[in-house]
Amino acid sequence: MRTQEEETEATSEDYSPISWALWATPRRLIVLVMQWLAAFALLSLFISNPFRSEPSAGATPDYAKVMFLHGLLIGMVGLFALLTLQVLKVRSMHARVWISAGVVVATVLASVGGIFDTKIPGAEVAMWTQIFGFFALDEILFVMVYAIVAEYKRGVLVAGRLPVLVAALAAASMFGAAIMGHLAGWLMEFGGRPGFVASYRSFAGFKSVDDWTGALVGSHSHEMAVSAMALVVTLAAVQFGYKNLIGVSRNVARVGMGMIAVGVVGTTALYLLGGFSTIAVPGFLTDGLSFTNGSIPPDDLFAGVMMMGGGVIVMAAFLKSLVHSPVRLAAAWAWVLSFATVAVAGYAIEVNTANFFGAGDPQAKGAANDAIFTWMHQDIGLFLLPTVLAVMLAVELLVSSKARSKEIGLAAIGGTTLLFVGGMVWVFVSPTLFGAGYIISAAGLLVVGATLLATIHYSLVGHHRGRTKAVSPSSAAHPHAV
Repeated sequence: MRTQEEETEATSEDYSPISWALWATPRRLIVLVMQWLAAFALLSLFISNPFRSEPSAGATPDYAKVMFLHGLLIGMVGLFALLTLQVLKVRSMHARVWISAGVVVATVLASVGGIFDTKIPGAEVAMWTQIFGFFALDEILFVMVYAIVAEYKRGVLVAGRLPVLVAALAAASMFGAAIMGHLAGWLMEFGGRPGFVASYRSFAGFKSVDDWTGALVGSHSHEMAVSAMALVVTLAAVQFGYKNLIGVSRNVARVGMGMIAVGVVGTTALYLLGGFSTIAVPGFLTDGLSFTNGSIPPDDLFAGVMMMGGGVIVMAAFLKSLVHSPVRLAAAWAWVLSFATVAVAGYAIEVNTANFFGAGDPQAKGAANDAIFTWMHQDIGLFLLPTVLAVMLAVELLVSSKARSKEIGLAAIGGTTLLFVGGMVWVFVSPTLFGAGYIISAAGLLVVGATLLATIHYSLVGHHRGRTKAVSPSSAAHPHAV
């Protein structure tokens, strides 16, 4: 049985779980993934600038651009997985080895394959390169669920019962989303073969293989994004000291974490229903209740109000400490802006689809606005801002200089604010492609990119090789479990 000192060393950012690869420490792997994300994000500017992947919200997604985007998204999930090991202090060396190796394989193969996987069928070598990367992602998520469940008691001591529960639910939901993605890929490549696949398609009520594929792709992408967000905001709560909260703050955090748990379960159930059946759950706030121009789909309600809104409440529980830490404030602010982008702005658009935005109708008055919001809510609200939160967690773990950390945090706050303001101007004021909204958004993206580069640099510079960090107060054992 390990001593406390041995456990602290084994879970530190500078201890490699691979005996023959002592360089493969969590610090270096996290930095490696961030470097890869930065390079791939820069490459994406040549794929889609001014940031719009599709000409309208109702356009059929471009397969090549979707698969290219997977190169970024797999790296994002890999970063979340590595942070999970560190924040939850996972002790299992087997889990650390499998997840660490899986992150490298998944990120590299999915990214490289995504550059050349431009059509299906056709680009077989690139497609199978990506598929092997996706299989590595499956392994990461499966081992992550196993590690969280296997170390449940240890996790409760480190993080609290509710955060451990939410982390397990989120990882399991991400694994389910990955399986749906595999099935969608099978249908695109092989159609209704073998016979039982066609039989189920007919039984479920899908008119064609394409209809079923579209349902699976939609459920897969939404479930993966929502569950990944639930995981990263839970990690933030743990790192910020969820276990040490007392009084009103503790109760507020409990309410928020409970909402996130309900949000994950609710969205998972709805996405599974939408991916494997033609059953349609009616939307809310329509037909004489509050709005008549559109409705809010139930999955958006669970994701926006329960999961993302729950995250805002969790962040509110740390308000007193956030104002004293620019890095933590930047992480919380990124989450709030994500909520404002996806939920608040998204609901405003959804309840005004008939009279202005058109829900993908290219002839609608606000078709251009709607098309820009497709980029804004997906690439910024669901992907980039949660990643900024994760990067801020990495700053707190890896950057030794308090002054540099403060600078990175303040820059991140400024960059994400510019990005949000520019996006809102672009969507709601002037949808001109290279107008004010584009310029302000681009400026925000440049600042956010600079914070990522600074994080990469200062996570390594100034760090003393071989130094082991002590367990922080927020992760020390606490006699009361939530």
